[in-house]
Amino acid sequence: MARSNNPYTASLVQWQAALEQGRFDCEFGRIYGREQVAAWRANYLEALRHFAARYGSGGRLVVARCPGQMNVMGMHIDYGGMPSVRMAVRGADTLVVARAASSRRVRLASFLRSPGTAVDRFAPIELDLEKILPKARVAERQVLMDYAGRVCRQRLERTGSALASDWSVLVEGQLVYLESYFRGRVALGGFDGLVWSNVSPSGGMSSSSALVVATALAAMGMHGLVPHRDMPEADLVDGLGTSEWMRGTRGGTADHGGMILGRAGKLVGVGVFPARVQGEAALPEEYAALVLDSGVVREYDEAVKEETVIAYPLGTFIARELILLGLMGRSHAVRERVRYLRDIVPEPLGLSLEGLYRVLGYMPRQTSLAQLAVEAQAAGVGEHFDAMYQREIAGKFQFLSEDAPLFIRRRCIYGLAEQDRVAGMLECLNAGDMATALELIRISHDGDLDREVGDEVLAQLVERAERGEARAQLRFLPGGYGRMTPAYDRTVRVVNRFLTAEGPTAGAVQRLGAGWGGNIGGLVHRAFIDGERRGAFADMLQTELGHEPVLAVAAPGEGAGLLAAPQGG
Repeated sequence: MARSNNPYTASLVQWQAALEQGRFDCEFGRIYGREQVAAWRANYLEALRHFAARYGSGGRLVVARCPGQMNVMGMHIDYGGMPSVRMAVRGADTLVVARAASSRRVRLASFLRSPGTAVDRFAPIELDLEKILPKARVAERQVLMDYAGRVCRQRLERTGSALASDWSVLVEGQLVYLESYFRGRVALGGFDGLVWSNVSPSGGMSSSSALVVATALAAMGMHGLVPHRDMPEADLVDGLGTSEWMRGTRGGTADHGGMILGRAGKLVGVGVFPARVQGEAALPEEYAALVLDSGVVREYDEAVKEETVIAYPLGTFIARELILLGLMGRSHAVRERVRYLRDIVPEPLGLSLEGLYRVLGYMPRQTSLAQLAVEAQAAGVGEHFDAMYQREIAGKFQFLSEDAPLFIRRRCIYGLAEQDRVAGMLECLNAGDMATALELIRISHDGDLDREVGDEVLAQLVERAERGEARAQLRFLPGGYGRMTPAYDRTVRVVNRFLTAEGPTAGAVQRLGAGWGGNIGGLVHRAFIDGERRGAFADMLQTELGHEPVLAVAAPGEGAGLLAAPQGG
């Protein structure tokens, strides 16, 4: 039931009048830029019109917004508990106009506004809260993950696929989380909603996560719940991000963190588990974040996706229980300090950099769940393996067999190196070292190849670290996560060859999103976007992609939120 005196709800007439009279112009100027105020005034009015056309003009409405986001550094690592550098993309928003219903049914329709077109891309959905909400609370992240695993397993048995294609499951997941979180405090009710979005759905700006956040904020607003107050940022980010596991994906929560924790003009270091800001840096005025559709269609492989995701908790177990305990002999201290892969770093463990490389050298290039179980039993840590298995694996991965090959070393080295690249990116930007910042972007892309990290490479790094060489830092080692397709890789490399030939500070791009196709993006000097080298850059892109691409020039914007309701008529 919605609260009385709700600061977020007003009638359709009140919203329309306030927009037309320019009462949101100051806020829109802050969010979207002064030159875009009129365009966004029209966008909000369009969303209101579509809502009224579908659901009628009565009742009190709430308006929520969530920007798309861009991952500038830190791909594939948030589900290992590691931070990434994110930006909320100014001007790429998902809006939700919603009205509380008297029933417990949720109805949603969508309207996608892409460049040059506006379409109802996704069929309307309807959810019955009485049917979708679990009896037991699933407000804690681990409990929510376990619940999502059961949902996906049942879907696999029913349909043959654990992955849901219907967008309704994204909304269902966040509603399950919200209802559990506020159970006993607020009774979650149904609502009618219109989703308006100009966030690119081709991959890279996290359009699905923007939908999750925007609909969740709208649901909270209808009940008078204040984001960041009634639900702290850590719960908002980590809970909503984990709710997407109900779809069958196995991502982290930093996409949601970039959307919620975004700051105008800033690239933000987004930590997860718990979500928090871990540093920031201004994007230099002469650079822009660039996103474009590569034209390479994503080629999802659910089995490989599961195997890459599981590498982090398995690598953490191997390092903690089978390597560090033997080297350090302090079981209690090691087990307390090493919970996620992010914790396998020199300082907390009292290791030197060369010592860390030696630890990584002990990690297996290839193993399997069955083999690890045998090794854990032989090492006297079988109970710890069983506990980890129940917590991290059981019921959550439908395609991961006990004998499937697991490429632990290269994937975990990628994750740890990428974590160091995140710190390096913020350091370089704050120091004005754009050449190294751009180099890190290219190295990050290299890390997505199926490339093993051999003993000889680690031995060389040990020697260089002992000599104190700056380039011996982990951030300069790509690793080998292995989510790249040849066509996707080729597109990125062609763009980077062009930019590198223009000079070390011209720009750099990499894959965005899952790594199997979709958008590419990075930081590019404005001379190639709206300056003297624009024509040459555009010609190269058209030759490479076979068509004139639409460039999304992204600036760091403000994070997601609810619009305060206008007062009066």
